Amino acid sequence: MNKNEPDSWKIVFYIDEKDHLSIFESALDPFVDGMSMDEDDISRGRRVVGFCSVKPNASEIETRFLIGSLALGLKPPKFSIEGIASIDWVAQYQARTQPVTIGQFFIYPDHFREGFPIDKIPIALDAGLAFGTGEHQTTEGCLRALERLLTDDYVIKNALDVGCGTAILAIGMSKILPEIKILACDNDPSAVSTASENIKKNGSAGSVTACESNFYSAAEIKSASPFDLVVANILAGPLIDAASETAKIVSPTGHLILSGVLDKQAVDVVNAHMAEGFTVVDQLLIDEWATLVLKFN
Repeated sequence: MNKNEPDSWKIVFYIDEKDHLSIFESALDPFVDGMSMDEDDISRGRRVVGFCSVKPNASEIETRFLIGSLALGLKPPKFSIEGIASIDWVAQYQARTQPVTIGQFFIYPDHFREGFPIDKIPIALDAGLAFGTGEHQTTEGCLRALERLLTDDYVIKNALDVGCGTAILAIGMSKILPEIKILACDNDPSAVSTASENIKKNGSAGSVTACESNFYSAAEIKSASPFDLVVANILAGPLIDAASETAKIVSPTGHLILSGVLDKQAVDVVNAHMAEGFTVVDQLLIDEWATLVLKFN
């Protein structure tokens, strides 16, 4: 490396609404080691920073931003790539990545060391290249839906977390019901690696197993199905496309929690699953994001 070359880089851009963050997080997955967003409203919108250990390719980012923006009907955000020293990367990332409290869960990054609430269930997370730190409305919606469902005397023997990312939802389930068996799957190998590490550090390895799978293709999923609970925090399109396959792996008395769905997309997601015999039993709306709870009629 040239002695004048930075140790690491950051991608800086602005979004108008925090609801748009997940699309751009997905776009930057191949490049970033961690992301943060300033919550304070400022004149240019919300500032998002992606931290990179390898210099990212600007043209690839531009293309990915364009695709993500088209999905939201937006103009692609302008971005800058800035060099930073490694020590600055760590300091900036830690300063911007703070704990989140959702219901009975206290979700904190690895670097957090003090100020743990005694009345909350702690979940330690290293996001790595995986989505799901508790900050996004869809993750919050799923956790709150899980709380409402799992405290309602609903008997569950096994569960599946589809598109698990960091495995935050699978870990949350294991904290409430440590006796059940849970599979956490993702089609991204880096997410599966991150999920496995998070499962171990949270003491959930006895009940949660991570595996690579494109929806339900993995042998582990086929052998363990049907599931009493399936949670899928992905996107509306893939959820609709997989509705018929989803119906095959949910037990007759099982429940389904779906998110990654904008409020305006919820009707289409519900209709696709009603065609497979599901009915909606609960719905949470956080900002523009919907979380749906369904079961068979």
